Amino acid sequence: MKAKKALALIMALTMTASLAACGSDKAEESTPAAAQPESAVAEEAAPADTAEGSEAAAAEEDATDYGGITLTMMNSKPEIQDALEEVTALWGDAHNVTFEVYETDSPADMLAQRYAAGDPPALAIVDPGNVTEMGEERFLDLSGEDWVAVGGDTMGTKVNGVLYGFPLCVEAPGMVYNKTAIENVLGEEFVPENYSSPEAFQELLETLRAGGMENPVILNQETWSLGGHLLGSNLFNFQDGTAEGSYQFVEDIKGGADVMENAMFQNLFQDYDLFIEYNINKDDPLAADYDLNASYVAEGEAAFWINGTWVWPDMSTYVDGSMDYGVMPIPKNDADMQGKIYAFASKQIVIDREVATEEQQAAAKEFLNWLVYSEEGQSALVNDLEIVVAFTNNPNAPVNPVNAVLKTYIDAGNTVNNAPFTLPTDHTSEMAPHMQAYLAGQETIEDVAAAITEYWQTHDPS
Repeated sequence: MKAKKALALIMALTMTASLAACGSDKAEESTPAAAQPESAVAEEAAPADTAEGSEAAAAEEDATDYGGITLTMMNSKPEIQDALEEVTALWGDAHNVTFEVYETDSPADMLAQRYAAGDPPALAIVDPGNVTEMGEERFLDLSGEDWVAVGGDTMGTKVNGVLYGFPLCVEAPGMVYNKTAIENVLGEEFVPENYSSPEAFQELLETLRAGGMENPVILNQETWSLGGHLLGSNLFNFQDGTAEGSYQFVEDIKGGADVMENAMFQNLFQDYDLFIEYNINKDDPLAADYDLNASYVAEGEAAFWINGTWVWPDMSTYVDGSMDYGVMPIPKNDADMQGKIYAFASKQIVIDREVATEEQQAAAKEFLNWLVYSEEGQSALVNDLEIVVAFTNNPNAPVNPVNAVLKTYIDAGNTVNNAPFTLPTDHTSEMAPHMQAYLAGQETIEDVAAAITEYWQTHDPS
């Protein structure tokens, strides 16, 4: 492990930017998932025995031969690139289809470039915000697909009631924790629910510091992390956990309400101040290295990584099997919001309708049906791509501990649901610099509040 850390440190010193996997993007300048889809994910169930499911399964028995056509696929979830290539090849080999899968850390920019060049991908893994902005103009209507009945309707992204997004994965921003490392210091079982308020969490951090873990918190410096997930996901989603609450907050800002007086804004910065005080990267917070951050939580040098459930591929490099991990929401003052996590379909698959041929579109739709209804496809989603699925007919349990804990929140109904509220896709890039400046001590909380107020004078949510 020490050798891996040394290598990561050398890379951090020689690279000008670090790539980090996330529900949206890992490069600092990228735009993360900003949409707020349904979080009420249905529990796992036995494979569907509906007429639609039976038809889909039967169709798979006689694999369609597509005559050697090629399907291009844009992937904006870099941590699954290798596995995705294998999964697409598995289906492609059986249907005489060649997949060309390429990755990007900025789906909006890549799609704009590809469409401008007349060469869009036949399929694309995108953020929900990309769907709301481009769906009606660019993407195929998927409202009539079989999988709509087993999760697609509640988790897929719609525009004006039309479904354009296939919900690929359910993820949650929050605090990824090393349960074993915490318990080694506490000398007792760590129960996340006992630390749902900022005051209780602060006491825990003080105890960990007194017990020898000087800085138990890990903060990223990336744009998507601070602007997209820490600010965007928490401030808007947890006004009251509903779309109405999110929209009303924006309307209040537009109407002259003081952001500084908003309870969730105060809550967020109460937490942010705690994170900053106990940050393992506090000496130079804007130079934090993502790979080193993964090692800190994986090996137990710190306890809480302010991030999300997408981190496991980055952590697993440093995991030796001797520790337990999980995820929990950031602390809340509102008793109704305590212990609830924001779980959302962070990545959607869309199909091009402008350039893709009818045969390519048919193949793309059959591939999506395979993922939902076939045993191979269901297994591929959970065991190869290692994601939490949105579809109720998938019988496979999550294979990594962080996703397994997320599934317990989903099954217990401890999630928030503020669909269809969607932040503009430039919200992260506009707001993140202020969160970074606050982290570095270069701006005040008043400065951040003023920036939020100014932003919403010229923007509207979807």
